[in-house]
This record gives sequence, C-alpha cells and structure tokens, in this order.
Amino acid sequence: MLNGMGKSIIVPAYNEEAGIVEVINRCRAVCQAGDEIVVVDDGSKDKTAELAQKAGARVVKLEKNRGKTRALREGFSVAKNEVIVTIDADCTYPPEAIPEMVKALDGADLVVGTRFRKMWPRGLPLHRVLANKVGALVTSIILMRKITDVTTGLRAFRKQLMKEIPIHARGLDFEAELTARAITCGYRYKEVPIETDERKGVSTLRFFRHTGMFFAAVLRGRFGR
Repeated sequence: MLNGMGKSIIVPAYNEEAGIVEVINRCRAVCQAGDEIVVVDDGSKDKTAELAQKAGARVVKLEKNRGKTRALREGFSVAKNEVIVTIDADCTYPPEAIPEMVKALDGADLVVGTRFRKMWPRGLPLHRVLANKVGALVTSIILMRKITDVTTGLRAFRKQLMKEIPIHARGLDFEAELTARAITCGYRYKEVPIETDERKGVSTLRFFRHTGMFFAAVLRGRFGR
C-alpha cells in the first residue's frame, strides 16, 4: 500500500510568485509525516524562490532558465521519497486531489489528473480546450488507448519509473512523452478526474509552437527508441 508512504511533491516554477505560496500551502494541507515539497526554481527573475522558501518548501534554484523538463529532473534527483507527485506552480491544479492519486498507484504505475472527464476546465480559453481534446483523440489513436488529457501537469508515479524509461523531452513536452512512453512500454496507466481553476501569473505556453511540440513528443514516445 502506497498511500501511507512518504511522497515528494515536485513543483517546477519559473516566475510564479503570484501563485507559488498558495500552491505550497495547499500541498502542505494534504501532506503526511515524511512528505516533502520541493520547489525547483527554474532561473526565475522574480521572488519565486524567496517566497517558496519562506512558505516552508525545500527550494532547488537553477541559475538559468533550462525549461520544465530540466526543472523536473532536478526535482527527481533530489527527491527523498519513492512516490513522486508533480504539480504546476500556477494554481490551476488541485493539490487536494493528490491523496486520491497516490492511492491509485496501488494499481497503476502512472496516475494523471485529467481536466476533461469531469467538467469544462475553468481558466482555459475555448481554443485551448478544443486543442487539448483533439490532441487527446489523436493520442488515443496513436497509443490505441483512451487518453483524455495528454498534457496535464498533475501526475503521480514511483521514482523508479523515471529510471526505467527514456525521456528526451526538453521543455513543456515532458508530460506528453511520459504518457506515450509509459503506455508503449506496458506500464499501467490510470486517469483521475480533477477540477481546475484559473491560472495565477503569466503563462509561458505558446499555442501553435507548443501544440506541434506535444504531438512530436507523443510520436517520439510511441515510436522512438
């Protein structure tokens, strides 16, 4: 049973001073003895690292902005627990869903919080919702497995998973490739419906450029070595 084990909550953050404290406080509310919150500050130019440290998180600071994948890898490398949870720093994902997701690891290797099975996601413009739904449909066809949210940043898995499958993503395409590679390699995949909220702070997502990146990551995860 994994629900009683310690977990490391990894929060990659780049210029997220608007939401980082709230995310940490809400994560702490669902933490148990032995858990830790690790904020990886990806070369922020604002007070993200300072606020995170004052809020009680363990902070890993990168001097230069290296992208989300590099920030996550840094978090994985210093995590002290076998159970890993990733969550974005912008308050869009609910930390309150973390206990349910960790519990679901008893029967899965990768658990993702899906924004598109429970409701219309708050805070996402229409074109991004439609793009995500089309992307999930195409991904489902490529992987021959129903996927409803390929880019969600709220995930739970065992640390060992990152040692067993190769990930070549460099930026925001980490989640898409992780989903594709895990399913392709035969790992057990499960989705947990979540509710979302509006983003705090400014997004670094660029719709057209990153949409192509996400599709490339799925193809790489499915067919690449």
